[in-house]
This record gives sequence, structure tokens and C-alpha cells, in this order.
Amino acid sequence: MRQGSTALRIRRFALAFAASACAAIGGGTSASAATTALCNVPIRMSDGVVLRANVWLPAPSTKRYPTILTATGYNKDTTNPTGKACTGSGGIATADTSLTNKGYAVMLLDDRGTGASQGKWDSWGARTQLDYQEVLDWIQRQSWSNRSVATTGGSYMGITSFLIAEADAVRVKQHKRRAVKAIWADVPMSDAYRDVTFHGGAVDSGFIPLWLGLTTGLSDIPPSTTASDPTGSAPTYLDHLRNGWDFAAQKILDTTQGQWSAYDGPFYRLRSPGDRAGQIRVPVVITGGWWDIFQRGEPRLYEQLTKLNGTTKKIFMSAHYHTTSGPAMQDPNLKQKWFDHWLKGARNGVQKTPSVNFYPINGTHWEHYPTWPAPGVRYRPIYLSSKKSGSATSINDGSLSFGKPTQGSGDSAPLLPASSPCSRMTAQWTAGAAQGPCETDNRTWEASSLTYTSAPLARNTKLTGPIVANLWAELTSKDATLVGVLSEVAPSGDSNQVTAGFLLASQRAIDQRKSNYGPHHVLIRPWHPFTQQSQKPVTPNDPALYRIEIYPTDAILKKGDRLRLTIGTANTPGTSAPLPDVLNEAGGEIRVLNGGPYASNVLLPLNR
Repeated sequence: MRQGSTALRIRRFALAFAASACAAIGGGTSASAATTALCNVPIRMSDGVVLRANVWLPAPSTKRYPTILTATGYNKDTTNPTGKACTGSGGIATADTSLTNKGYAVMLLDDRGTGASQGKWDSWGARTQLDYQEVLDWIQRQSWSNRSVATTGGSYMGITSFLIAEADAVRVKQHKRRAVKAIWADVPMSDAYRDVTFHGGAVDSGFIPLWLGLTTGLSDIPPSTTASDPTGSAPTYLDHLRNGWDFAAQKILDTTQGQWSAYDGPFYRLRSPGDRAGQIRVPVVITGGWWDIFQRGEPRLYEQLTKLNGTTKKIFMSAHYHTTSGPAMQDPNLKQKWFDHWLKGARNGVQKTPSVNFYPINGTHWEHYPTWPAPGVRYRPIYLSSKKSGSATSINDGSLSFGKPTQGSGDSAPLLPASSPCSRMTAQWTAGAAQGPCETDNRTWEASSLTYTSAPLARNTKLTGPIVANLWAELTSKDATLVGVLSEVAPSGDSNQVTAGFLLASQRAIDQRKSNYGPHHVLIRPWHPFTQQSQKPVTPNDPALYRIEIYPTDAILKKGDRLRLTIGTANTPGTSAPLPDVLNEAGGEIRVLNGGPYASNVLLPLNR
């Protein structure tokens, strides 16, 4: 009973979220009446498993066209359970079928083990990534295909856009003709471990259970081939139902119990597009959000793509959640132009689009940079002090100042098993589903934490880049969950979170070679291995340096407002420590040290 009820709760939660996500993301665009729709086209893989895709062809269908491909795990036929009148409006899994009017074939594919496709889903395992190679082979053999492909989609489908392109790079090495010629990916991730599954070594308990439940729950709907082929669809459906426990629920139990899934390793490396981004030699557009669940990964993925060739890689970032929209692009037709240029050779100048395009938090327009991290940024530490700021009702009400305190001091707080859920973190790590008054005022979350607040700013201050909290602290326990939140505090006292970062104290080890450095070799983004081998229990009452990676941002802090760093020890419901770490934290206390030999600080990326 426990196994079944666990899976059922996950699915109910996910399907409730799916309704709001569908509304936020919107459906696909309908094609014209002249379009030929091919529903549930079978594509047999080399192991005998049959995948299913919906394909829309322009008229006349006797010509050859480039293909716009989207691969999904969200059941392409959620809104069409019979599969007889397939449209691009498939709930979360959508395809812009209006592109057939522009001379493109449009294809929406159910990943292995989802929707109407046979097999078992395991979140982009090796067999699924081999499927992508074989699907590209299949497209290039079709009479309607001119053998050129663009991959596109948002979230899951943005991630598959990269994984398919990486699969194509393998094909090219096998001396096959390149298929993928361009990518447009909305809100994709770079790192399957660091960007969303774990934050600083703590489990993402806000989004991951919801996401696993969403993917398995949507495939608990009978396949859209059931009416046309009930006998053949029955084994597919049974595999999908079993998969809810065999993969999704087991994965949640494994991570929360601190088993192998709680640590970075081959499972996550295989599923991390950023690890192989250097193989992608085709033009790419990434869009992302400063409060997206992939806030960390989107700029990082762009960075990884541009190591070899950055001239055709573009990124757009603005202040929004995973399922909400940011400000409109300066060119609303940019996506259409992107495909037309790279798949049809249209001379529309789209390749001259600026490489780095940011709409700052509190900004009024798009700003452009040639590279990321942005050039001309000064990385300057602002120091923690026990001196009262007079602006907070937290445990300590400390201060931030650019002057380094000479007198050593410290501030103590208990390690909490839970925190107030009233914060922007709750909205962010539920993908925007938990929006409300708390998202613009973190004060109830801050009340049980340690705050350090600057004097009112004398001028507008711009932060553009990655941020590090260099925190000296003593613990009375063997572990702690450290949550660092950077906020803008209005004269009214409202504390509006700009960005945040996380670190499990026992995972404080840093790989210097994989970390990133700014001018004068200052550490601007620490790389924590998060492996079982790198994890070391804290020595109680021994001062140690904890470098918290606070996720990158682009924000304008207004004159008269204050900057605040809050150090918390819990983030309910967004993150939770694996069970062994929870036991190591129980009953403990943290003492944040400042001044003298322990100059705790936040390294700020000051832009102009």
C-alpha cells in the first residue's frame, strides 16, 4: 500500500501542477486546412521498440521540406486521447504547426516510455539518446524531408533540443550527413545535478517530485493508439504504469535516503547537455529567466557552447519564472528568422543579433553584451558585520559594508528542520506555481535567519554576473544546510529576493580546476564536486570557509534601497537535505564569523 500511495500522491500533485503549467505555457498554433497531418506515425528503433510521432506537412506534400523537431516526455496527445485528430496543442507538449505555412515539416515525438511510444522512460538514459540518432536517420530517409532539421521546445523539450543535437554530432562522427542545422531552446538546463535535481548538495524537494510525477502521470493516461490498436497498446500502457514506481518513485526514495542518486556521477553526467556542449557546432538560441528553475544553468550552458565558437550562439535572459513570460523580444519574429536563415538560407541578418541579451531585474529595456560573463564588471567584496543595521527583525540584524571590519565577532542561529515557506524561493522552485504576496517580501523567512543589510544605496547599483558568498562559520554539528539569499530592501521594509544559492556544509570541497575566476584570479563561481568521496563531515566548533555559489543575476538595485544577504538553514518546501545529513544537522547551531581573520563577505559583480 505504501508504494502505491506514494506514487499516487506524486501523480496527483503533478497533474494539478500540469493544469497551471498548460495555461501558462499555452498551446501550439494550428496549421492551415491545407496541411497534411500524420498522427502516431510509427518509428521502429534498432531494439524493436516503436516510438510514435505526429507529423504535419505543408501542401503540396510531394515536395521536400526542412523539419522542425520537438521531442517530449509530456505525452504529445494529452488533449487528443484518441490520436485521430492530432494538433500541435498537446497540453504542455506543443508544436507550432503554423510553421507548415512557412514551408516546414513539423514533428512532435513521444520519448521512449511516454505518451504513445513503447518502452520504459528513464529521464534521457543512454538508450533514449541512441533513439535520437535513429530518429534523425528516419527523418532523413523520408520522402518529404530535405534532410535538414531544427530542434526546438521549452523546458523538457528545450533539453531534448540539445540532446538531439549532441546525438547528431555522434552521427556526424560516423560519417553520416548532419541533420540538425539550428537550435532554439527555451528554458533548458546545463547540469542535471546542479541546476535542478540538487542545490548545493540538498535535494530539490519543490520541483523534482512534481516533475517526475508530471512525466509519469501524463503517461498514465492510456496511449492515444488504444482505440485504433487496443491489443498492441496494452503492453505499452502496462510499461508506463509500472514505470511510475520502477523509476520515478524509486528515484525519489533513493535520493532522500542519501543513496547513490544523492551524489553527482555518471547518471547525471549523461543527462547534462552542458558536458558535451562543445560538440554542438550549429547555431543556438537560449532563452531563460532570472527566477527560472534553470537560472544557474542557462548562462552556464551558453558559456559552455561558446568555448569553441560563440559567433552563432545567442542568449536572452529576463526576470520570470519557469512557466511565466518575460518582456517581449525587440524582434518578435526572431525565431522565424532564425529558422529561415539557417535552414533555408534566407538573408535576413539574424546572425548579427547581439550574443548576450539581458533584461535586468528592475530594468526598462534589453541590454546587450558581446560575452558572458559580461565585460567590464568589477568583482568587489562587501563584508558582513555584527553591527546593527536597524532595518531587519531577524535573529541578529547585522550589517554589510565595503569596509572590512577589523574587530572579530560572530552571530549565532539554530539549525532549523524547516522554515517559513513565504519567500520567492517557494515560487521559483515550484516553477512559478506558488506565486503570491510572499514572492516579493521574504521577511517571514528572514525572521528565523541571520541577516546582513547595507546602508541605503547612494545611487542605482547594477549587479551582472555570478555571485559568491564566502562565509566563515562554526557549527556545533557535523553538517548544516546553508541558504544564501541576496535581496533588495525597500524603504518600506519589503525584502525582495534578487537571487539565492545553497550549500550542504559537508559538501564544501572545491575543485579548483573546474571553478571559474574573474580578473586577478578572483573566484567568481566555485565548483563543488558533490560526490560521496568529496563529502566530509564538519568538525564541530572548528572555523571553516564555506563558499556558497549564489546563482547569476542581472539586476538594478535602486537608489535609496538596501542590499541584504540572509543566511538561512532551511528552505521549505524548495530544498531538503538527504536523511543522513538531516540526522547530522539535528540540534545543531551555526555561528557566522565576521571581521578580523574571518572576513566573511559577498563577492558582488558590480557593473558600471
